[in-house]
Amino acid sequence: MMDILTNDQWRTLLSIADAIVPSLPAEALIQATPVYTLTEDYKKILTEFAVDRPSDHPNFKRVLAHDTLPILYPDTLADIRSSLNMLNHATTCLILTGTYKPFHTLSVEQRQLIIDSWGNARLSSFRRLYRGFFCLTAFAYLRVSDIAHRAMRHPIRDPNLNDAERYASKDFYRFHMLTESDLRQATFDAVIIGSGCGAGVVAARLSRQGLRVLVIEKGKYYHQEELTFSEDEGLRNLYEGGGVLQSEDGGVNLLAGSTFGGGSTVNWSASLCPQGFVRREWALKHGAEFYVTRDYEDALRDVCDRMGVSDNHLVHSRANQILLDGSAKIGSTAHTVAQNTGGFSHRCCFCAYGCRFGEKQGGINTWLVDAANNGAKFMDNATVEKVVTSNGAARGVDVTAFERTITIPASVVVVAAGALNTPVILMKSGFKNRNIGSHLKLHPVGTLYAIWNDKDFDSFNEAILTTVNTDYENIDGDGHGVKIECVLQQPVPIYSGFPWRGGESYKEGLMKYNNMATYISLARDKGEGRVYPDPVSGQPRISYELSKFDRNSIIAGLIRTAEFCLAENVDEIHISDRRIPPFIPTSEVREKGILSDEFNTWADSVRKYGIDKFTSQIGSAHQMSTCRIGSNPKTSAATSIGELWECKDVFVADASALPSASGVNPMISIMATAHVIAGNIVKRLQAKNTSARL
Repeated sequence: MMDILTNDQWRTLLSIADAIVPSLPAEALIQATPVYTLTEDYKKILTEFAVDRPSDHPNFKRVLAHDTLPILYPDTLADIRSSLNMLNHATTCLILTGTYKPFHTLSVEQRQLIIDSWGNARLSSFRRLYRGFFCLTAFAYLRVSDIAHRAMRHPIRDPNLNDAERYASKDFYRFHMLTESDLRQATFDAVIIGSGCGAGVVAARLSRQGLRVLVIEKGKYYHQEELTFSEDEGLRNLYEGGGVLQSEDGGVNLLAGSTFGGGSTVNWSASLCPQGFVRREWALKHGAEFYVTRDYEDALRDVCDRMGVSDNHLVHSRANQILLDGSAKIGSTAHTVAQNTGGFSHRCCFCAYGCRFGEKQGGINTWLVDAANNGAKFMDNATVEKVVTSNGAARGVDVTAFERTITIPASVVVVAAGALNTPVILMKSGFKNRNIGSHLKLHPVGTLYAIWNDKDFDSFNEAILTTVNTDYENIDGDGHGVKIECVLQQPVPIYSGFPWRGGESYKEGLMKYNNMATYISLARDKGEGRVYPDPVSGQPRISYELSKFDRNSIIAGLIRTAEFCLAENVDEIHISDRRIPPFIPTSEVREKGILSDEFNTWADSVRKYGIDKFTSQIGSAHQMSTCRIGSNPKTSAATSIGELWECKDVFVADASALPSASGVNPMISIMATAHVIAGNIVKRLQAKNTSARL
């Protein structure tokens, strides 16, 4: 795969990366280090880290060549190649750099000035160039540099992997994946595409009724003994596109699980039920009336009971405690967040790469186990190409597995492949409803980085998300606004968004990683996008533009976050936008807090700058509503019982079915929705079986 770029293109790309993360004199970093960390051993680490750069790591090119560049949209990759070619040649280099000298021949200082000028440019094409090369560099470098991890005081792998009580003393369920021989001997009433939050619930409920169920997952199944992943390995093995997904204009970075158990394997355990105003919207505006009935309430209870959802045993990380305490000090509203951990404490910031300890009660520890015990069958590494139909009804699926395409007959097909893949499968199957792939909701987030220089946070040993601030959750009075939460504290998601203002300041920021709490302002988005198959690769292509309301809501949430951090005596505040200067509180600011003129002047500047798609870092870990259910085929893809308007016996039962954004981490909303839809499928199949006997 190294031939994805020419030798000249690689040379230029490495010269860009080495300017973004450059070799530096050690003294600069040592002087910026919090005093309490400056042991002789740590000085040696900083000395090695100071000179470290991307091109020193052979695996840097491997990550780009194998795990990053091939995942990009074909036209995005073509743009990168074209830009690298322009930077290679004197005549075209002038357009991008202002000099005739090829980029790689310039000094590191000159290269940094050029990259900085791209980020500050008025033309969006230059800002996009900056954003693209920065993201490529940060994403690959942080996955391969051991010395960077040591400088950040963050382990490559969970140091508790073989803990006697949490792992070694436990027995974990082992799923059997069908072989080709197994498949030839099996018949099925229902095929479920996907194995995530919705799919697991449907599989459990259908198999409990004695129905023959097959669950097909395009990702790989990993047993607990295999869940020893570093961040590099976890992103490559457990996430859609290796964790490199972006919207087509590069404005939003997305994370979506792609492994057995789907999002429930890689999420952060947050277990929040949809709020009443959201359920009423889904019932009254979209016509999915069951959301305000006993059926959905019972489904919520069943889902939470099965996964042991509770907030009784929470142990807050320092970052989560700051959110609670700081919010209280400024008269702000904050709550604890229940976890699906079987009623036990769960302290694990590596859980985004699979829960080694089986403490997180996702699908692979609950619903899918129930389904297996009831006789359901499973396939992994199998890609469904299309739903097979005849005479307006489902007949099965075509799936690529065992190095060939196989047709698997079934009476019912449940598409639960996630909000990015479900609409693409349906489009490839020939369904035409215009709502398939439309109305994409992302829960877009902006990020704030707060630094305290007094001690290490050691977030890798703590729970990820156990608190939420809800001050601005309903800004418009119609259920749209933001929630403020802690975010996964791992190097790649943190520092692929940390503002780059030059190589030295970026390395200083990396060095302060373990002094940092990171918070997101998560919008229940009013705006929406769409998903459709890329015309060249056939993979999901994501089109999304933040609405003005959502941009302003995210900014309001970031400022509120800065306020409660200031109340907790923060030392530095950074926003995920390179245009916004960091805020360093003076003694006067500490005395007056959020009433200080200096802080409010800075907050006004945050509002003034707002959000720019190429200089602000916007992320998404929740994708929803691309095949939404409802009461009208003009506004929804499926009926309120989950069945496609266009075809009988094809059901949707995942995040794509939600009528709009859930406004909370969506696992519980998805599972309870799938619970109700599964009941409808059971009735349909039982009626079919009764009819067949007659």
